[in-house]
Amino acid sequence: MVDELDLLRNMKDVEPLQPRAYEEARAALGSAMAAPEAPTRRARWGMRRKVGVGAAALIAASAAAALVVTSTSPSGAPRTTPAPAAAANPILTKLVAEISPMQPESSGDATLTVRNLLPTSDKVTDYGIDLYTDDGTYYWGNDSTDLRRALTHNGGDTGFKRGIAVALYAVKGDLGTARARMSVANLPPGTDLEEAERASERTKMEKLKAAAKARGEKYVPPKPLTAEQQKAITDNHIWSNAIAALIAAPKNPQVRAGVLRIMATMPKVEVTKTTTAGHPTLTLIDTWADTGGEKLVINARTGQPVALTSSAAGVPDRTMYYHTTRVKLADIKAGKF
Repeated sequence: MVDELDLLRNMKDVEPLQPRAYEEARAALGSAMAAPEAPTRRARWGMRRKVGVGAAALIAASAAAALVVTSTSPSGAPRTTPAPAAAANPILTKLVAEISPMQPESSGDATLTVRNLLPTSDKVTDYGIDLYTDDGTYYWGNDSTDLRRALTHNGGDTGFKRGIAVALYAVKGDLGTARARMSVANLPPGTDLEEAERASERTKMEKLKAAAKARGEKYVPPKPLTAEQQKAITDNHIWSNAIAALIAAPKNPQVRAGVLRIMATMPKVEVTKTTTAGHPTLTLIDTWADTGGEKLVINARTGQPVALTSSAAGVPDRTMYYHTTRVKLADIKAGKF
């Protein structure tokens, strides 16, 4: 079975990919695991993101699901929602306190990321090279030549900026507000979420009706989502968008602190102490009933992303490792990397 990342990778010789394509595929895969409906996300990161697993569970419905849960103002912006009553995860809370005082790395003005299946090597493979500038703009290339061309010939993708801004706010801001903003961080500002939800629901219902008619059966509308299901879907979108922000700004400790402070509010996210390639790490696992889950591995001292694994029925698990380096845009443009 071929997943979204395989399809994107196989397209590299056909035409240039949009910068966020890989993160969006990851995100699409993630959101697909959150909903209880049939197939149609990460995406998102993005990144995504990456924006989980049950490819057989709602890619199209996931976007609408997030809209169902997050109430909106007339302008389409999410309204503040109360912070979760559950106690924050103590392991993540402790790590947030430790990394919050850290200062961002001063060298360079961008972060170069090589994603591959190798835990101890930054070898560039078919997944290419990612470049995230400090203002959140994203570029991608199959190799160093393609990346240089992307940097000099297009304006990059700004889709990660909202998630990064939410993460920075979350360091000291209201957690309810941060959660609401992160749940829609992958959507364009000013999106009319309520209308988008209604349109998506209409499309989904028409497809279900057509499928029932084709089977010669009477169409039976699905039961409305329960409050618990709605919260699970919202948390899935928060998880995916938070990971996208973390991957887009891995060298900024304030972004890491904000992301982890938000994740600490999610009771279904399990956190365990682990070791990866000989280094102490923390493994965060978010799962969705009967559809799979995602496993994020971060450095136990800094919170920087180390690896991400997606799981889904019928799809082999794949662990993506992140190798990050601070760089200067001028050097990238000059081919000095």
